[in-house]
Amino acid sequence: MATTQEILDSARKLGELIAQHDAAKRFEQAAKQFNDNVESQRLLTDYQRHLNAISQKEAQGRPIEVADKRKLEELQTKLSREPVLGRLQMAQMDYLDLMRQVDEAIEGVAAPADAPAVTAGVEPGAAAPGRTGPSQVKA
Repeated sequence: MATTQEILDSARKLGELIAQHDAAKRFEQAAKQFNDNVESQRLLTDYQRHLNAISQKEAQGRPIEVADKRKLEELQTKLSREPVLGRLQMAQMDYLDLMRQVDEAIEGVAAPADAPAVTAGVEPGAAAPGRTGPSQVKA
């Protein structure tokens, strides 16, 4: 039977292997480029603020003006054309796919076939508690 220390040592080794994977390196590099790019950050912040404002109006039953809809479309178009954000999104998708595959591999080995799934308080599809990417992205 494996000891707790052996499991933790193996987990650290897995973390090191993941950090060396191309998907993790691309994600970390794309996150750094985003964090270093004030214009990309401003554009994303503007979009999020405008989307929140529209959502609040909608929740309060207030009408959404045509100008608000146009502004949101304009910001969405700019976001879709922003190369730094595009690279970050693609790198994040690749990294999350790697994490999904790792999760499935662990799940396939770790969970006995007849064990009940305990997911109290965990949203379906939610990341495991404490699991993050190779770097934190300010958004």
